Amino acid sequence: MDSHAHGLSARGIGKQIGATAVEVNYLLKDQGFLYGEPGAYGLTPKGKEFGVQQVHDNGYGGFAHRFWETTHFTPSITEVLDSAPERLAKVREDILARKQALSAAAKVAQAQAEAHFQAFQVSKEAAKVEHEIDPEKVWFVVAGIVAIAGASYGAYKGVQWYKRKKAAQTDPVVGI
Repeated sequence: MDSHAHGLSARGIGKQIGATAVEVNYLLKDQGFLYGEPGAYGLTPKGKEFGVQQVHDNGYGGFAHRFWETTHFTPSITEVLDSAPERLAKVREDILARKQALSAAAKVAQAQAEAHFQAFQVSKEAAKVEHEIDPEKVWFVVAGIVAIAGASYGAYKGVQWYKRKKAAQTDPVVGI
C-alpha cells in the first residue's frame, strides 16, 4: 500500500479504487477536493477536511535548490469519493479528450512556429539578395572613379600648363 505518515497519496487511493493517480486527481478535482491543474493542484476547504499538503525541499541552496509539494488524504477519503465505474469511465474520457486537445494544440503551435520560421528564412534570403554585390555595378563604379581621377589629373596638368604659359608671357626670362 502506498501510504505516508499523513495518509494516502493519489496513487495509494488509486490502488484501492482501481484507478491511476491522474484519474484520482481528476475525481478529487471534479468533486471539489482539489483546485488547479495537473502538476499544480491545491486543497480546497472541502479537501482540507480530508487531506494535508506538505512542502519538501532537497536541502540545497542556489541553482540546486528544488522543492515540491505532496498531498495526502486520510483513508476515509475513499468512503466519500465517488469512484463508481460510470464516474471513472467519464473521467477517463475527459482525460483522453484533454490529451487529444493538448496534442492538437501542440501540433497547431508547431505548425505556426514552422510557418514563422519559414517566413523568417524567406525574409532573411531576400535581405541577403538585396545586399549582394552586383559585378556590373562594381565595374560601373570603378569606371566612374577612373574617369573622375583621369579628369582630375588632366585638369591638374592643364592648370599647371596654363600657369607656366601665363608666367612665360609675363616674364621673358622664364620663357627662354
